[in-house]
Amino acid sequence: MLINTKQGKLRIASSKLKEFDEIREIHEVYGRFDLVAEIETGNRAELKAFIQNKVQITEGIRSTEVLLVNDIEEESEEDEKETI
Repeated sequence: MLINTKQGKLRIASSKLKEFDEIREIHEVYGRFDLVAEIETGNRAELKAFIQNKVQITEGIRSTEVLLVNDIEEESEEDEKETI
């Protein structure tokens, strides 16, 4: 999840987010967003509930953008040749 915080609220928002079990990692970044958080939930319904009921009401959070990760299995060269 990419997170923008309110002016002067980065530390507060980061500390509050670290309290949630769903947050695996959180990092301060420089650029368009202020924080990047890795979130793990059992399914998309749980993710939606987590974002709406916890993240979006967290003190200091201005906005969020969610990126869903889908792991790509490595293909062998033989498999790759067949798909070209």
